[in-house]
Amino acid sequence: MSKKEEKYLRVMQETAYAEFGSALEMLSACKQSKQEKFCFGFFHHSKDEYNHTQVFLSLLSKYGKNINPELAREYRFAAQSLINKGYISPKGFLVETMKFKDFIAYVYTNELLAKESFEKILKLVNPFTLEGNQISQIMKDELRHHGLAKKHFLKYYPRLQPWQLMVYRVRETLQNKGRKIYDSNLRLLDKILSPLYKSISYVAGLVIKNLNLNEFDRKGKNLMNLSSSSII
Repeated sequence: MSKKEEKYLRVMQETAYAEFGSALEMLSACKQSKQEKFCFGFFHHSKDEYNHTQVFLSLLSKYGKNINPELAREYRFAAQSLINKGYISPKGFLVETMKFKDFIAYVYTNELLAKESFEKILKLVNPFTLEGNQISQIMKDELRHHGLAKKHFLKYYPRLQPWQLMVYRVRETLQNKGRKIYDSNLRLLDKILSPLYKSISYVAGLVIKNLNLNEFDRKGKNLMNLSSSSII
């Protein structure tokens, strides 16, 4: 497999995780909302993110059918990885751990960052194919979510200064880069440690294979006559 193909699979997998994590965050916000209009907005945002997840999973699945099964398993979607990769915090959903204003700022900045990420993803596929059209539509959804969060700020936090939103964006950008570095380190450790684990397993198998198990056969023997040095 070429590096370009491997990058394609990795990007589709990571984006599916990111979109699914966002869907869960928005669903949690929907359940926590006390106002009907907020509940309605978060619900539809969550639905969009679920649909985006399905798009990237379908692209991943379509490509995975044509590669080695062992390699395909490496890029299989696993819900537990949402926590392992940092897309969902084990401490709880963001709406539960952040002030509501900060949570809206998170939505405002991340939707714009997501749109920028999709611009890069669009370069991996032909923009004029079905896949390209799907990603372009997702970009429009992200911009719409960004715009709705901006309207919320203007309406409910009119004193919020532009520099404060810039601080939010820089913070989220750094966190996104941190997640990517963390994931790269995990992949590096896996490449280093996997041969070590396999070597240890192989040696352990040889030891077990050459053990003399006759000592454990007590059928038809008087246990009172066993040697005091016996392992049983």
